[in-house]
Amino acid sequence: MNYSGRIFKSIKIQLICYICLLTTIPLLFICVVEYYSSKSAIEQRMIEQLTSIADLKKNELNNWLEERLTDTAVIARNKVLAAAATSLLQQRRRFESIDQLRKSEAGRINYERILDNLHALKQFYKHYNVISIVDGANGEVVISTYPDIVGKTLSSFGVYVDTLEKKEVAVKDIHVSELTDQNCMTYFCPVCMTDTITLESSDIIIGVILLDVNVKYSVEPVIRNWPGMGNTGETLLVRREGSTIVYLNDLRHRPDAALRFTSSIHSTPDIPSVLSSGGEEGIKRSADYRNVPVLSAYRHIPLLNWGLVAKQDLTEAFAPVEKLKDRVIVLIFVCILVVVAIGISLTNRITQPILQLVEGAKAIAAGNLDQRIAIISENEVGLLAREFNHMAAKLKESYTNLEQKVEERTAQLLRAERLAAVGELAAEVAHEINNPLGGLQNFASMIENEPENASQTRRYAALMLEGLKRVEMIVKRLLTFSRPYTLRMSENSINAIINGSLEFVEHRIDPSLIHIHKDLKESLPAVSIDVDHISMMFINIMVNAIESMPGGGSLTIKTDFCRRHEACIAVCIGDTGCGIREEIMDKIFEPFFTTKDKEGEKGIGMGLAISKRIIEDHHGEIRVESSAGEGTVFTICLPCSKRGGKSSHEKQNTCC
Repeated sequence: MNYSGRIFKSIKIQLICYICLLTTIPLLFICVVEYYSSKSAIEQRMIEQLTSIADLKKNELNNWLEERLTDTAVIARNKVLAAAATSLLQQRRRFESIDQLRKSEAGRINYERILDNLHALKQFYKHYNVISIVDGANGEVVISTYPDIVGKTLSSFGVYVDTLEKKEVAVKDIHVSELTDQNCMTYFCPVCMTDTITLESSDIIIGVILLDVNVKYSVEPVIRNWPGMGNTGETLLVRREGSTIVYLNDLRHRPDAALRFTSSIHSTPDIPSVLSSGGEEGIKRSADYRNVPVLSAYRHIPLLNWGLVAKQDLTEAFAPVEKLKDRVIVLIFVCILVVVAIGISLTNRITQPILQLVEGAKAIAAGNLDQRIAIISENEVGLLAREFNHMAAKLKESYTNLEQKVEERTAQLLRAERLAAVGELAAEVAHEINNPLGGLQNFASMIENEPENASQTRRYAALMLEGLKRVEMIVKRLLTFSRPYTLRMSENSINAIINGSLEFVEHRIDPSLIHIHKDLKESLPAVSIDVDHISMMFINIMVNAIESMPGGGSLTIKTDFCRRHEACIAVCIGDTGCGIREEIMDKIFEPFFTTKDKEGEKGIGMGLAISKRIIEDHHGEIRVESSAGEGTVFTICLPCSKRGGKSSHEKQNTCC
């Protein structure tokens, strides 16, 4: 037993361990329960907080969007503005350019009056940073609170007109404005042709009023800040464009993400964004767009089909619990140190007398039967010392005759074992030799009765010679199995040995009945073996395989590296014969065990026993897999080279 095993058998160590367990397990249980309770409470609180934030931001965002639509609708119903815009657009069409329009007296007065009205609207509706009127005929910006875009033409203007033919007001989702090159939302309403005197309007759209909202200074402030967001909390907006998720606002960890950062819905780790943009709502623990674990509450904004996600990193959310865990670990470590110190002091008082008792027992065990152990107490240890002293006296009394009795008994036993082994071997040999000897006796008697019958004498003599050869073979195989022999090891190719062994058995094969399949892996390393013995082993197994297929079949021989051990080669010899019954599987490697006599064949049951001994002498392993009627596969594993000490096969239970 190793040193660590002896240590843990020490009463002192056991007592210290028990004391530690009794004190630390309840503490550990309480700490673990408190840790998970705190973690659950914090997670629940975080869920409630994120749910409240998501609902609040959804309501705020919906209200904000509805308010902008209401503002746009109010502007659309302003007949005075519509009449003035109609007059301006009609005047513009009579001049080659806006500059010429503004140089005319009537055009300048009307232009400045409308521009003042647009600035007043911008001042009143503070969420719009640019208000423009666009000509419905060609998409030209005729007038705007942002003078740099006046005279420019909208390439996508037809979309605005087509949309307004179906509804009174509308909104274009967040986009990069082709006029201002800013991320914005555009609310727009029609300028229907309106009489400047009667203020009666028609259904003819002469122009469009565009109200641009800068997302950075309007939508983002609505969703961005919320209490308790910490260092990682953030709210984001997304929308779907086909199979792509587009992030609509600048993110906390990607400041330039708005309309630039996209992800595929099939590969993004940001599942809440995918779900919310698809119309679902809920709360989920998952990864975010950084692939960082977060807790997310997600909502759907149906007005523009947006997804809204409020999230926070799990590491920050559970930071108090992690601090608690660190404190618990430190507390447990300190408690263990204190308990170990107390345990050592306590166990020394208990184990010291026992150690003295052990030393005395060692002296007695070493043969010093005069050794006596001092009785230092009247407790259990003192009683044990008294019994040891009594035992020593009894041992000394009986020691004189003990050695003689042991020698005599060791001699009832050795003799009996030898006789039993000889008797068993004699019985096996007698059983195997009895049949051919009986045949010899019968043939000799027949020859004696009819000595003049020459043909019969020759036939019986041949049979007698065959019987004598069988007896000789039994004796030779018995000697091979029982007596030691020397292996003549050399480096050889296992494939070459297999091919050579096949030549000895091919004459027993009818090619029309038995087919040989070879799958010999090339470039296998050499093996250090006794060629004659290994070849004999292969021949034994191949012959058994052939004899198990009297009606024909396939003999398959395969070589490869062993799949279960390093530096080993595996040889598999399989047949499609009658197989081996399960009840005799564990007996096939025993000497003199055979099934051939029962099947009308000749066999003495030594082939597999000898083969197994040859493999084991080469530090290899042989195993068999078979089912009755389904064939048999023998697997032989041999080390690639000779190695000192125990081979890997001696250290493991299974081979190839």
